[in-house]
Amino acid sequence: MNIVQYFPAVRSVIPYAYTINQPNIPGSLRTVLVVKSKDGRFICKFNHRGLAAKNAVVSNSLRGRGIIVPDIKIYNYDEKWFELYRMIPGLTLYEHMGKGLTNADLQYIYHDMVDAFAKMDSINPKILKDMKYRYIHQVAYKNISDTNGQFAGKIASRIIQAMNSYNSDDYGIYHCGMTPKNVILDSDKKFHALLDLDEIAIADRNYAFAMMAAKYQKSGHNIMDLIQYYEEQTGIKLDHKKIKRIVETVNIGKHILYNGAKSR
Repeated sequence: MNIVQYFPAVRSVIPYAYTINQPNIPGSLRTVLVVKSKDGRFICKFNHRGLAAKNAVVSNSLRGRGIIVPDIKIYNYDEKWFELYRMIPGLTLYEHMGKGLTNADLQYIYHDMVDAFAKMDSINPKILKDMKYRYIHQVAYKNISDTNGQFAGKIASRIIQAMNSYNSDDYGIYHCGMTPKNVILDSDKKFHALLDLDEIAIADRNYAFAMMAAKYQKSGHNIMDLIQYYEEQTGIKLDHKKIKRIVETVNIGKHILYNGAKSR
């Protein structure tokens, strides 16, 4: 990918940037740049206008509940819309797992992630009522279409919409991508922050929880540990069968999409 074309947009906001590079572990969805300047390190994420606007709203909401997420500002340069925020220090859970974590460490980290997830229960979905990408299946359609083509986007969107059939008690705004690549740990290897606010949208609580639990299961752990912990902390009953069914569907679907992206 030729990132030079994005330099004028970056320098329109950070004129004294001295290095502009892609991250060490680039994402698959769209251009994300790491910018170093005399004022510190920043992330510049080129995004669809509607997604960027939605991300700024949910950023404010989560930070207001004590969850550390990027403090997003939105800019436009020559019809290129982008999010800009100061880089959150620390390595991702994914990077720490590559260096080795004990099973107990991973369990404690995921319990902290569940605590952050529980704080989202109080977010009023009406904050996204005027947003183009307020539902998670709409976000998935846009992002998967960009990566795998519109046909894959439509199929994935319909599957996600079906998995998000909910009753009013399970309706809310949740981060549906609380995976190791989107979790920042502090210097003590404890949960610190969440990334990728594209994945925060109106969704069924059980679906969003299953997306987190799917990675926990892939690491060799029992998802009932997370379910029981959440229920003990919140007093809210989850749909165990639905979560298990979604976890299996998600792990199969991720494998198919990953191989499809590699072949493009």
